[in-house]
Amino acid sequence: MLSSVLILALTGAALTGTASTGAHALQPPGMFHDGEAVARHGERWLALRVHEGDASLRMARLRVKRVFDVITDAEGEATGQEIDSDVGDVVTYLRGPGLHAGTVIAATIEDQSDAGPIAQTLSLGDHRYRIATRCEADKVTEGVFACGIDLIEGERRQRLVGMSGQSFDHSGDGRLQLGDDASPHVIFAGDLDRDGRLDLIFDTSDHYNRSHPVLFLSGAAEGDELLHAVAEHDAVGC
Repeated sequence: MLSSVLILALTGAALTGTASTGAHALQPPGMFHDGEAVARHGERWLALRVHEGDASLRMARLRVKRVFDVITDAEGEATGQEIDSDVGDVVTYLRGPGLHAGTVIAATIEDQSDAGPIAQTLSLGDHRYRIATRCEADKVTEGVFACGIDLIEGERRQRLVGMSGQSFDHSGDGRLQLGDDASPHVIFAGDLDRDGRLDLIFDTSDHYNRSHPVLFLSGAAEGDELLHAVAEHDAVGC
């Protein structure tokens, strides 16, 4: 990823280029290294657009253009790929069963922590959810923690992503740094598949120089799941 392509719409382990775990796919807009973009020029995708708090899925024909990659290209080369369309304010492009053009109800973030591991409270209609980080001391390595970010509704809890953690503040307040200076975060929360329950696009990256958004849909949930991961994308920065 050559520039920041993940737009934080509500706030502020994959192979490179992987977009889909099945029939669904996810493609962020922006500029990417060769092999990271999965969309092809002229393909029709649904653009998730968020503008002034209103969210919608709009049909868009993607433009994929070869561009100079300042990290890897020699003079005269153009191995990078730039992804865009005629739709503005795009969070990401999506495709797959259960996703259709039209208005999308976005979740409301009622409370969130601005420091340390992610902690948020969200509401969607009559449903209330929490995203919480839980860490336990590693039994083998001192100062290292096994951490997980969970989605919680009532008594139900589901692990969205797991990663290591370590203390970065020795003042005694217990603050942790996740992964390799990672900043996993909600990219979008709302009802994408229109079943009345929360769906998420969540960046699960465990590294500061990597983006790994995952599309979680409630309509694809299995067994005790609240959500099911149906598509992902992986890209690295500079």
